[in-house]
Amino acid sequence: MEKMKILIEGLKGKLRHKLDALPPKMRLRIVLAAFAVFAMLCLYMTATAVIGFGKGEKALEIRHIEKLDLHEQDSMNLYNNVYGKGTEEE
Repeated sequence: MEKMKILIEGLKGKLRHKLDALPPKMRLRIVLAAFAVFAMLCLYMTATAVIGFGKGEKALEIRHIEKLDLHEQDSMNLYNNVYGKGTEEE
């Protein structure tokens, strides 16, 4: 682990030295080119995700929420348990 950290720091230092030696306009071009590549990849990933939405092994199934079948007594017990009413002893 320590060797990997030393290797990364060494490569980082060499890269920084090479980039610092470049003129400012060339550095700006490199940064803009890297940003353009990053932006294009982001747009590509977003577009492929949107286009491929729902194209899985199964077709996309849309279901509506069904009504929960509770008896009147059960719903009152649920209400009392949630809000703490009727649990005190009188």
